Amino acid sequence: MTPAPHATGEAPVVEERAPASVPGPPADDRLPPLLAGARRTTLLRLLGTGAAQAALAVQTVLVVPMVLDAPTTLVRVLGVLALVAGAAVLGLVRARERVLAERLGQDYVQEIRTGLVASALTGSGPSLGVTVARTTNDLTSVRTWVALGVAPLAVAGPVVLGVLTALVVVHPLLGLAVAVPLVGFALSVVVVAPRVLARASELRRHRGVLAAHVADTVAAAPGIVAAGGTTRELRHVERRGARVRDAAIARAEASGVLRGSAAATGALATVAVLAVAGPAGLGASGVATALTVVGILVAPVADLGRVVEYRQSFLAARRILGPALAPGRAARAAELARRTTGRADGPTASGPPGAPAGLAVQGLVLDGRAVPDLVATPGERVVLSGSDPALRRAVLEVLAGVRAPEQGTVVVGGEDLAGLDARRRRERVGAALAGWSLERGTVARAVGYRLPDSGVPVADALAAAGLDRTLATLPDGDRTRLRRGGAPLDRADRARVLLARAVHGRPALVVLDHLDDELDGAGRASLAGCVREQPGVVVLASEAAWTLVPRHRVWDLDAG
Repeated sequence: MTPAPHATGEAPVVEERAPASVPGPPADDRLPPLLAGARRTTLLRLLGTGAAQAALAVQTVLVVPMVLDAPTTLVRVLGVLALVAGAAVLGLVRARERVLAERLGQDYVQEIRTGLVASALTGSGPSLGVTVARTTNDLTSVRTWVALGVAPLAVAGPVVLGVLTALVVVHPLLGLAVAVPLVGFALSVVVVAPRVLARASELRRHRGVLAAHVADTVAAAPGIVAAGGTTRELRHVERRGARVRDAAIARAEASGVLRGSAAATGALATVAVLAVAGPAGLGASGVATALTVVGILVAPVADLGRVVEYRQSFLAARRILGPALAPGRAARAAELARRTTGRADGPTASGPPGAPAGLAVQGLVLDGRAVPDLVATPGERVVLSGSDPALRRAVLEVLAGVRAPEQGTVVVGGEDLAGLDARRRRERVGAALAGWSLERGTVARAVGYRLPDSGVPVADALAAAGLDRTLATLPDGDRTRLRRGGAPLDRADRARVLLARAVHGRPALVVLDHLDDELDGAGRASLAGCVREQPGVVVLASEAAWTLVPRHRVWDLDAG
């Protein structure tokens, strides 16, 4: 009997494919406008470098005959000096063009990178790993297209126009003859460009599959080694790597056609000059002039040979980056609406009439589940309970302002959180949820992060959280710089920083989620003291809430 495939110990390899296209609304793949702000000036300066190269072509037409047909040695020397100066200026202009192109690309990439991080901070954007990958891989495609695609296109227009004008000045047949290979190159771009896009997309798909497989393999390394699967996994990686190799070669074949066409265009332009020299009656001086002018055209045309390849890689990257930027764009629009009108798509900042000064939660719906209403007055301690940990966390995240509910309102101090801008919201709500990492910066900055412009000293919050004793042992005290989520502080001290931030400024609402799980005995005592001393409402989730707040109300999510 033939054994089943899985009985041999060699699991069949399932080919991973890109998801099938599902009919529906098109994805929002918009990127920020390229020609905005200072980038407009940069592009104009790039156009200026193209115009300068075109002017040098005209200068060549005027000076070369003077050198070749000079009546005196002095005139010839002056002509040669003029050509040498022109060559030096051409080199300087090309160097400046490169700097301006890089500035244009880097400025654009910086705006998109900031947008990606903004989307990640909304909680509905891409994950950490995806954000890091996009800020390296996809943004490289964007930068390459802008710096090495858009910039050469901006420069090539004036240069080609100037060269053709200069050739027409020498003889109209020259301009017509050189225009023919240029038109042929343009037609080759139109024909080959779709093929380059298809092969670039295929290469990106195979790279994504390979990267995901390698990541999963490395993460599962102990189990693979223990099961004796090293050789099998290496074979899988080799097969997927071979697909990446073949796709890369296929893309190179398509893009190579365009690069070859660009190189041939420069050579054919030279042939065209020689072909019409006789019928046009050009002498040695005219031929030399035309060839020199055509030489100015070669470099910009060669640059255009790579433009389509860069463009297609950019289009593939845009399909990924555009939707990833949408959450951050929507969040900025909502924040702007809150700042300018005091509301955001419905709920007003003042809350419903008769709202209490403490906390009122009404009609809340999360993940399709209704949450029981709650009204708490200042000074009350509310312990959140429920059988679903995910729902408990979601409710606390809504109170903390990390996520928005599907329905319902959360009113703090008489104001609806949904209608408050970021500054007013953080003044009213302090939160410390277990598992949160700390941003880079000093300890003092981390504690005062909620109220960066308040001027309220952080010393009281540090002492209340019990951090003053830890900081006394550090050389830089509260100026100690945090990195990698809170190092060099240990887990308990990082939780103390979060606690100090939450209670800093004595907000109207403090939200705590299992912070005691990350604290030692002294830390839990500090936590209990902070909860006891807060003048506003405190909502917390803890498996030992009675040790922190002996007198409290229970907000039972299962009661809904």
